[in-house]
Amino acid sequence: MPIIYKCSKCDHTIYVFMRAGQDYYGVPSPSELIVKVGNVCPNCKKPIEPSVDISRVIIKVSR
Repeated sequence: MPIIYKCSKCDHTIYVFMRAGQDYYGVPSPSELIVKVGNVCPNCKKPIEPSVDISRVIIKVSR
């Protein structure tokens, strides 16, 4: 099941981690994601925040 990072403002998909072995380091943290893709959303230019606010994490199970 993929892990999808989306912009909290425009819902644009910023990064998708599909499976183990995709990346040497594994699932990126928000601060590692900034290094990979930059510090703003490529769609709406909202700054990506390196801190995690657990109340904004959404977990969805797809079948």
